[in-house]
This record gives sequence, structure tokens and C-alpha cells, in this order.
Amino acid sequence: MYPFQPLRASYDRYWQAVSSRVDWLPSHLEWDVDVHDLWTSGDLVVAQTCGWPLITEFRDTVTVLGAFSPLIADAVGATYRSVLLATSDRRPADFAGAVAAVNSSSSLSGWISLLATVHGPGAAWEGDVHWTGSHLASVRAVHDGSAEIASIDAVSLAHIRHLYPDLVNALTVVGHGPRVPCLPIVAGRAIDPSEAAEVRTALADAANDPTLDELMADLLISTFVPLDLDDYLPLAKLAPAKI
Repeated sequence: MYPFQPLRASYDRYWQAVSSRVDWLPSHLEWDVDVHDLWTSGDLVVAQTCGWPLITEFRDTVTVLGAFSPLIADAVGATYRSVLLATSDRRPADFAGAVAAVNSSSSLSGWISLLATVHGPGAAWEGDVHWTGSHLASVRAVHDGSAEIASIDAVSLAHIRHLYPDLVNALTVVGHGPRVPCLPIVAGRAIDPSEAAEVRTALADAANDPTLDELMADLLISTFVPLDLDDYLPLAKLAPAKI
């Protein structure tokens, strides 16, 4: 879910460290796949998804393994808040009726959190929506003036701030979304409990390997935290009308 091209080699190295600890895991990540097809595929081994489609579409087709605790401001364990960006310093409620840049209608950070913060849980957006396809494109839309506000995944924003500082430095943080679990790492539904435990241990051990400290810093990963589906189900309260 953070497939920025400059980060892919680091993710590949991290996954090699994970897979070297579990001999039945594939040794390489797959990048050129349709993630929505992957999340529902019977061939799914391990992937990262978004918390909203997890509870609305995939709760019966995947097994939640956990989430990364990110190296970003405002993170608490494996939880964080989306960041609302705009070109003017106003309260989130003042953007009711504004043009919003949104990466996807299934995005917890980009859409559900925006609705809950500006209008309240379960509300509809009162203004126009510019669907962008990615958090980076949403930041660009606000920067270029084709939208007035966007809600951005906090880890995505930290990477964007590092990779494309001019885009972010011209914008203003006007609020934050509700605190939610970070993006879930999931496995295929067929994985058995002992295999899930193996993968959880490998994800944590690799993240905590001191020889990979620089790599983890590049990926903004502090550690891996085991979680279950029950940790994500309370997200339904953010948009009860949409479940």
C-alpha cells in the first residue's frame, strides 16, 4: 500500500529477511498485480490492505496478521491518524461543501476519515469530489488548486514529504482523522494458526533485526504488532450507513 518506486528495493530487502525465516514463504514480492484481485485470490500468501475494505469486503476471505508500528509523529503503537491538508488554514468543519481530492471511495484514510472528520460518522460529502486514484495524486490536486482539501494516510504523507517536499511544504495541516489501526498485513484465509504464528514472528524479527535498522528507517517501520480482525471491526462506527 506504500508502493512508491524509490521504496520498492527496501521493501524487497525487508521481505527477503522475512521469507528467509519461513521456508515456505515466496522469496520475492509481487508488484505488478491488481491488488483488489490479489486480496480475494485463493492464492494469496501475504499482503497489505486497507482497513476499510478489510471489514466491508474481505473479512471472510483473509486472515489478519497485524500491522506495522510506524516511525511517524502521532503514531501510538500500530495506530495513527490521517492528515487533512488544505491551501488555507480553516477548521475541518469549514470545508463542508468544498471540493475534496479523494484517492478512493474504499479508502479508510482518504475517504471514510475525511467524512467522519468534516461531517461526522455516516454523513455524505456535501461538495464535489475529485477522485484521484492515489494519495500522491490527492496531494497534487490540492497543491494545484483543483481541490480544496484532502485526507492523506499519515505514512503516505511522510513519504511524500520526503520524496516530493515542494508539494507538501506549500500546504497547511488543518486537522486529523480519527485514530485507527494502521494498514493490516493479511494472509490468505486458508493459512492455519501455526503458519500465521510463524509469519507474525518472522515479520517482527525482521523488523527488529539491528542489521536492518537503516532499512526500517527508510520504510518508516518501527516494529510489527500482531493484531486480529477484531481490532479493526470498531472502524464500522465511522460510517455505519455504509456497512
